[in-house]
Amino acid sequence: MMTLSTVTCLLLLLAPQTPPASATPPAPPEPLEVRHVPAAQVLVGNNLVLRAEVAPAWRLGSLVAHHRSAGETAFRETAFELSADGTYAAVVPLSPEQRVPVEYYVTARDTDGVETLRFASADAPYPVLIEVPQYTLEREALMEVYGQRRSRVSAFSEYVDYGSQTLNGTRYSDRYYRLEADYLYRLFTQVGGLRIDSIRIGVGHLRANTPPFGLTAQEGEVLPELRPGLDYGFSEVDVGFSQYFGLAVRLTLGGNATGFAAGFGGRVRIGRPNGARAELEGEYTGGLGGAGTLRLAWDTVPRFPMSAAVQVTNVPSGPTGVRLLYRVDYRFSEAFSLGALAGYQARASKGGGPTLGLAASYGW
Repeated sequence: MMTLSTVTCLLLLLAPQTPPASATPPAPPEPLEVRHVPAAQVLVGNNLVLRAEVAPAWRLGSLVAHHRSAGETAFRETAFELSADGTYAAVVPLSPEQRVPVEYYVTARDTDGVETLRFASADAPYPVLIEVPQYTLEREALMEVYGQRRSRVSAFSEYVDYGSQTLNGTRYSDRYYRLEADYLYRLFTQVGGLRIDSIRIGVGHLRANTPPFGLTAQEGEVLPELRPGLDYGFSEVDVGFSQYFGLAVRLTLGGNATGFAAGFGGRVRIGRPNGARAELEGEYTGGLGGAGTLRLAWDTVPRFPMSAAVQVTNVPSGPTGVRLLYRVDYRFSEAFSLGALAGYQARASKGGGPTLGLAASYGW
């Protein structure tokens, strides 16, 4: 016969076990927090950098920026990555031509695989404006004027006849010809607060027949005709101070039968660089002489840009004369043009002669 104590023990063993009153359920995982301060704008030509702070970091599975340009329908994705300072960053690439705002929103996925919106949404993305400085707008406007063509090659030739002069009873011709070719590259770049519009390099060849100016003949002596000339190279920098004012500086280096020659020059522009403008130009080259030019240019006739100039000069190596010049170009296309130059000049009141010239240019 079982005793009472034995029955009691069996009942206790078969009874359901209940946890002690002091036991508590496990705490839920710490929630994931993402703090992101949006960018108001980004400078044109730079990538958009988005930053965020995440706590606790071990709860983050992925953090993604969904972005598109304004007007697009589909979003692209760029993942945030851990930076050296402990924050997370996403670099959204932007092209230098980007002008419309960038729209984006941010999502996060935690270690449980749950994805949530953390900033803005696909239906209401946040816009970031593209900041375009004034000098960039001016550069783009100028490039539009030139049809986005940065490079240009050109060639120029002229024949200049001052007529003939009689010295000591002998008649001498007074004329020269010039050939030039150059390459120009348009920069429109800010350097030290100045806008460098273009640089130009070129070569030239000048040959002349002139009376023996400055030489004294003995009685009955016939002095030989002079043949000055120069083979040279030059470089030029054009600086734009504003849309309607610019300055160009030119350096010339060359040589001839008598030795080395150097020269310098400058040009002031008032008006648009590829439109109606006035130019005041001056230059001097050793062994050839100097020239001062006032030029007016206009483009009122479609496809026919024109210019008229008055020049005071002693080139090549003679007394000072005055030249009146007129030039007209014809633009076959935005890239190619041909021009013609005509004029008249004289060194003395008794006579003068014509100027004839041709020019051609091609841009790309």
